Amino acid sequence: MRSFSWLRFLFLSRHRNQLRRFISVFNTRTTFYNGIYRHAPIPILISFPLWFIVRAATQTEDAKESNRPKNLATIVEQLDTMVDKEEYQQAYEYIEKNKTNELFQSHYIRWRIARIFYKLSLITKDKQLKKKLVEDGYEQAKLALDHGNHIYSVHKWYGILLNEKCQYTSTDEQIRSAYEVLDHFEEAVRLNPQDATCYYLLGSWYWEVAKLSSWKRSIAKMIYGELPRGTVHDALKKFLLAEEISPGFYSKNLLMLIKCYTELHSRPAAMEYAKILLERERKTQEDEEVYQELIKLIPKIERLVPFAPQGKM
Repeated sequence: MRSFSWLRFLFLSRHRNQLRRFISVFNTRTTFYNGIYRHAPIPILISFPLWFIVRAATQTEDAKESNRPKNLATIVEQLDTMVDKEEYQQAYEYIEKNKTNELFQSHYIRWRIARIFYKLSLITKDKQLKKKLVEDGYEQAKLALDHGNHIYSVHKWYGILLNEKCQYTSTDEQIRSAYEVLDHFEEAVRLNPQDATCYYLLGSWYWEVAKLSSWKRSIAKMIYGELPRGTVHDALKKFLLAEEISPGFYSKNLLMLIKCYTELHSRPAAMEYAKILLERERKTQEDEEVYQELIKLIPKIERLVPFAPQGKM
């Protein structure tokens, strides 16, 4: 897909008037965050389900698999390359062709199969096939946990697939499964604190908890006796950590930063990240969806009053 520069966007008549008012503020780079709540302890959370479909970044992972058997190298390289190229259908066919191969029963391969099934589920139009891919992916990730408990990618993809599987279950089961989802995301971060996607997943969890509707909070209170704890500030810290580790690694992480700053009424910071995202080349369908969502956010950002100085908070 061709790049879509800031200047080309500026001269589209559909958005010209908005951006004439918007662009002047971009000339000065803001340092709004500067450590707001940087040293505040993260509150102990009551686990709660992600009320959305997690969209993990489409990047090949450094799986930290120093003890992986050498005879798996060819399969691992093949699967990772196809993921890197987003050739999910080809990867699925490769897996189906080799599903009786004993090497494909290894936990090093199973979590990769789970990842491919998940990614393919995001783009398939067939609802029944989507559900089957999610359920099969979950089973592969679950089996990978048996011997791959030391691998951060196993925990990450188990958490993602468990959360996704819960979209097909009852609300109370989603709530109960949330304890496990959060535990595995946190374990993934513990095992590899340099993986930006893990922080994005944690940030998304905090965001969804902070934005829970009143009836969902009521359900949580009935089941657990207390409400989940999590704020937009908590989410912001995780998204900022992800961006610090791997700047620009995922368009959705940039969008969530914009949403957090908008929610916190930080107009300069929201516009700063909006400029970065507007200038970003859109390579995937998800990038296009993120871009369209940002366009809808711009008027809201423009209406924000300047954020109060930090000393007055």
